[in-house]
Parts: sequence; C-alpha cells; structure tokens
Amino acid sequence: MSGDPARVGRGRTASVPASFYQPPPTVEFPKDGGAPVVRFVGEDGRECVFRFEELPLEGLHRDFAHALGERIGPGGGRRTQRAATSHWQSVKRFFLLLDQLSAPPRRVEGLRVRHLQRYLMTRRETCSEKSARKNLQDLLLLMRALPRQDRLHRQVADFVGQRGHGVDAQQVGQPGYSDREFQAIMVAARSDVVAIRDRIAAGEALLQKFVHRPGSLSVADREQGARLEAMARTGRVQVDFRGLAVGEYSAACYEQARRLFVVAEDLTPLLVYAAGLTGRNPETLKELPAEHRLVEDRAVAVTLIKRRRGKANSRTNVHWSVDAEPARQLRAAGSFYLLLHQIMARSRGFSGTASVWSIWAGNGHGAVRNASTGGHTGPFDAELARKLHLGRWAKAHGLAGDDGATLQMKLTRIKKTVEARTAKQVGGHLPSARLTNTAETSFAHYLRGDPFVTEWAAEVLTEAITDAEQRARAVVLRLGGADGGVGEDVRQRAAAGELDTLAAACADIEHGPDGDPCRESFLACFSCPNALVLERHLPALLALTDALREDLQRRDAGQWAARHGATWQIITRDILPRFSPAQRVAAVEAKPVLPLDLLDGPKEQP
Repeated sequence: MSGDPARVGRGRTASVPASFYQPPPTVEFPKDGGAPVVRFVGEDGRECVFRFEELPLEGLHRDFAHALGERIGPGGGRRTQRAATSHWQSVKRFFLLLDQLSAPPRRVEGLRVRHLQRYLMTRRETCSEKSARKNLQDLLLLMRALPRQDRLHRQVADFVGQRGHGVDAQQVGQPGYSDREFQAIMVAARSDVVAIRDRIAAGEALLQKFVHRPGSLSVADREQGARLEAMARTGRVQVDFRGLAVGEYSAACYEQARRLFVVAEDLTPLLVYAAGLTGRNPETLKELPAEHRLVEDRAVAVTLIKRRRGKANSRTNVHWSVDAEPARQLRAAGSFYLLLHQIMARSRGFSGTASVWSIWAGNGHGAVRNASTGGHTGPFDAELARKLHLGRWAKAHGLAGDDGATLQMKLTRIKKTVEARTAKQVGGHLPSARLTNTAETSFAHYLRGDPFVTEWAAEVLTEAITDAEQRARAVVLRLGGADGGVGEDVRQRAAAGELDTLAAACADIEHGPDGDPCRESFLACFSCPNALVLERHLPALLALTDALREDLQRRDAGQWAARHGATWQIITRDILPRFSPAQRVAAVEAKPVLPLDLLDGPKEQP
C-alpha cells in the first residue's frame, strides 16, 4: 500500500496499492481441517474476528462461515462492526439452540422449518417481539447466503425466501417524548454540560495562573497547579496520595483527572444534549470528527457519517451555526460542537483519536488497556456500543415520564422527538421538516404512529375544520356589485333577522336604488347593492328555487327566462356555491313554503 495514511471523505483520493494487491480472504479455512475463521474489517477501520471453534455442530461450520463472510465481507450488506457482531450472535445462538436438541441436525440438509420457528420462540422468551424478529431476520439473511441452496429442504427454502418473518420496516416503534418530558431532559443535560464546562475552565484557569503568575497563588493552589501542569504536559494524572488509604487511590485519580479532562460519566449528558440540539442519530454523534472548518466565524462545517444510507452516501457535509455571544454557546449546534472540541482537546492530543470524543479512562482495566496514552482513549473508536448508563443518569436527575415512573431514556427517542417538534414548527410540511432523512423516511420511521404527533395533528385538523366552519357560517355576500365590507351593526342586525326580506336582508330599505323607500319586487333584491345574504337565508333561498322551478312549469320557457332568468343565475351560480354541501343539506330541513304571489313584490291593497 502507499505510505500515506488512509483517509475517507468526499473529494479525497483513496489509498491504492503500490503494485499488484491480493486482499486477505474474509473467511479462512485451515488446511488441517480445523474450524473456519471469519475476519471483519469495516470501512471505518474497526475489526472483529469470529472463530467457529467456539461453536458446536462442526458439520454446519463451513457453510455458515461462508454465509457470514458473504454478509459482512466487502460486498456484503452488513459493513459496520455492530451489524457484523449482530450477525455472529445470531449464528451463535442458533447453533447453541440446535445443540440442545435430542437429535440436532449435523448438515445443512438436516435443517427444518421447526428449527427456525423454535429459534424465534426462544428469542421471545428473553427479548421483545421486535428484537426477536430482528434476530430471526438476521438468521434468514445468512441462510439465503448459504452455498448450494439446492441442498436446503424444500420447505426451509420456501420459508427463508418468504417475506414477513422478520421486522416490519413500517412497524411503529417507541414514540418520542412529550414536550414536558423533552424539556426536562434538556434542562438536566444542560445543567450537567454547564457544570462540565465550568469545571474544566476552572482547572484551565488555575493552570494558566500557575504558569504565568505562580506568586499570586496560595501554597495549596501552587501544588495543585504543579500537578495540573504535569498532567497537561504528559497526560498522566498526578495525585497527592499522602494521607489516603490504598482503596481511595482510584477515586482520587478520577477526581483529579476531572479537573482537566472529560471522563466517562460526562459522556451521557454531552451526548444527550447533542442529540436534543442537533436531532442526529446517536451513531452519527458518536462518530463526530475532530476535523472541521470555520466559515467566517458564523458556522462550522463538519463531515458526518450515517451508515444506514449505504456505502455510497454514508458521508454528508453539514453547516452548524455559531453564535458569537458566549451566553448563547449552548443554543447553537455549531457553538456546542466547538465547545466539545475545546474541552476534549487536551485528551485528544494524547489519545490520538480522529474523533471529537476523547476521555480519560485510566482507572481499573482502562489503566492497562490505555497505558501507552496515559489513560486517554477515544470512547467510541473500538466500538460504538459503549454503555452510557442513561437510566442511571435519568434516575439521578429525578426525571419522570408523564405516567409518573422513572423516564426510560433512549437517544433514539430524543431524535424522534426532535423530528416531531420540527414537523410541528413548519406546520407538518415534511419536505421542510426533514433534518437527516427523506420526507418518506421521516414519516414512516419517526412521525407515523407517534401519539404526540397524532394528538397534535388531530388538534390542527380540529382547529382547521372549526375555523372553516366558522368562516363559512360568518360569510356575508354583498349582491348587486356592491364593494366594501359591512358594518358590525348591520351584520348583527342582519344575523338577528331584523333586516330580512323574502330570501335576503336589506342593509337600507329606506333608500332604494333610486333613493326613495324601496317598493321593488323581492326578486329585485338579488341585483341590489343593499342586499345581503347570510347562512340563515339558505332555507328561504332553497324554497325560492323550488318556487321558481314550479313557476317554470306554469309558464312558457321564454317568458320565464325573461322574467326570472337573471334571478335564477344569481342564486344558483353566485350564491349557493358559496355555501358548503353540509350547510345546504342542513338548510333543506328548515325550508319554508313560499307562495308564488310573493314573487311579484308588494301590491297596493284595494
């Protein structure tokens, strides 16, 4: 290979072999006939070795080793350490289950559907239904990659090829948090982040005073400053063990390390706050790189990794805003990223990790594992599945769910909550709401079935329907080409029926179109600028249309059109379509009977 270090990312050239290169095999079959070994190397450099010598049923080893190599190899569909380990665990559980049977299958040909069904039932005893089906799905994917599929029993081959045995991609998972729960989580995480920032800032301030103005310090502070200076220079924790029992050494080291470095217990609030602030997946946050670029001190550009998009689209560049005000450092994603970069910079210099995450973990087993780096390590370099003890953190802060029980903490639920809150902020417009996924993925995996989103959507629909109904009922039509609105006094009188004519209301009956008191036919109202039509007039309008139809039966069509054609057009084309079908149906029930002689207007009595 070329001497340059391997780097990944868009716009960067990949490392290439200096000459002919033969990659090492993913599956190794020992020549002496021993158990096969499957080696996994992910694109991120994480490695695993799976040895079949740990498993019983030697007759199945070679076939399943080949299938596992196909699934987790360079061309396979499982290219992360966690996914590869999950596949291996499925193989391991399946073999151990088969080995407990009175007559276990010794070859692939001996596998039956009942063995797969038994595996599913066994998994249900120790995990949730979703996890059990996920384990079965992993096993079926492996069996589809077995060499020489024709050796499988016909029913097993059919079962493996059928859909529906594994996890439903559209299945609704755990919902996000309510607004109250989310706010409580963020308040607790923020308080811890502030404490971490201030703690390390205090240690740095004491260190700077010792370096530049040691005479201004007390004796105790000078001694502490000297220890901090040695820690900053060597990375190794310096503790004054005088007066301490042997059993107290570990706690003293841990407490001293916290003065300059981020420690394991700090990861929980930092990741929780990062998830709530950015809305990113926990896997993406755990692989935040230290490399970044400041854009005019107003944004920070970072390359993120999201492996669920596949190898071709696993990396994306984001720009997070940076707030210049120190008081708003924890409100902008870019400012928070820079804070993470700053408080873990010293540790990162000793651990050598390319990740922004670097902690001191030099107690217990970590003292041996990280001896060469003075106890410093990238917590997610070896694997992403590091325990964060989220439940313990939630209990320590007294976080309770809406049901009163201790809040069940999951970073994935925080991401789902952010997706839901963003969707609400943009009124449910998914193309605008999406943060890290397509609109379809956001709906299927984060919003659909979430009770808080469902409740919010129901409220929005109810408000919209109520508003539409109120607007429809409050409609006031001005007829006769009149412009402008209607005064509130006239509107109220018309709504009360004080201004009613035959099938409308008259805003000013004392001043007709000619300026004198109106004595026109009621049908003339529909071409008069004084006429108003409200919902309360719908029954009379429908009765009027019935009367006009009845009058058409009694007259010549031409004569009827000359007399009532304009009125019919105004009612049927200009007035009735302005009301909803539901309003018109309701008005039918209250429709009065209009005498035809009313159509001729007022008459002088003899």
